[in-house]
Amino acid sequence: MKALHSARLVKRQLGNITNTVKRNEFLQKLDQVKCWQKDGRRAPHKPLLMLLALGRVAQGQERLARYEEDIRHPLTNLLKLFGPPRKEIRPEYPFGRLRNDGLWEVPGGESLPSSVRGDLHRRGLIEHAAVGGFPKPIYDLLRSDSRLLQQTARKLLYEHFPYSLHEDILAATGFPSEFLMWESPGLPYGLAAKQIYIRKRDPDFRHNVLEAYEYRCAVCSFDLRLEDEVLGLEAAHIKWHSAGGPDVVPNGLALCSIHHKALDRGALGLMPTADGFKVLISEKVDGESNATRWFWECQNVPLRQPRISNFEPKAEFVRWHTREVFRDTLEALQNQPTHVGG
Repeated sequence: MKALHSARLVKRQLGNITNTVKRNEFLQKLDQVKCWQKDGRRAPHKPLLMLLALGRVAQGQERLARYEEDIRHPLTNLLKLFGPPRKEIRPEYPFGRLRNDGLWEVPGGESLPSSVRGDLHRRGLIEHAAVGGFPKPIYDLLRSDSRLLQQTARKLLYEHFPYSLHEDILAATGFPSEFLMWESPGLPYGLAAKQIYIRKRDPDFRHNVLEAYEYRCAVCSFDLRLEDEVLGLEAAHIKWHSAGGPDVVPNGLALCSIHHKALDRGALGLMPTADGFKVLISEKVDGESNATRWFWECQNVPLRQPRISNFEPKAEFVRWHTREVFRDTLEALQNQPTHVGG
């Protein structure tokens, strides 16, 4: 009996070791995913496709998704909502390119029409009823390990998007509501998973930014307090931290939670003026309530200046936000001088 118990224990331990190796191999592949980069431009196509596929795993859906019925329209919508403002959206690009990272499979993909660069053609994907998804070993691993599934999604979110958008992206990619109630990320599964911490954040960033703007929203001067503690006032990055934006005051703004979310979603932008910046509201912002009218009242309002002139927003960070986030990019960018704020 003791021998049988020992054999079972050894088998279980070997199984745990094997699973750990599989997890670490998967996380290493995830860390090596190559996203297109040039001059600080955002290209979150692969991360959004993987988050969409992870949402399908969380819902218990089939491994392989149909490009036309399951991927094209949802991914196009995700890119419109959370990708950079672009004239053309190409959801077929990540559907083919993610295969090169060893994290995606398109059965029969080698016979589908493709470009010289190897990109699968949109029409070919539709006409041949193409399907794609995680390779079966990865799909099975994620299905059997909900913690790894959560940490994979966390890693993609922290690498490519500001925290203010995480809950929206999870909901839009089909994650069940319980996945929206995560605790702060830890250090799961040993050293191989530490890459969920993409860049260390400066713990003084919030304090420094709020102090620079005298604990008032730089857009609407919101300064609500409870027992001398600020309520709903946040330190926002102009150039996202996930995009390499530094934790320095010239890359920060003190904003109420509404205007912080608006900045990160591209509903709110900045325009240089002779003596600082003014607030821009995207023409795509709409609504019928008093809140909408209040929001639009901030159009062309001078941005509150920090108490020290050296702390004012730096032009290079504002230009990045205008090009990569703000929803009226072309018009605003054409009017931006390069000398304001350094």
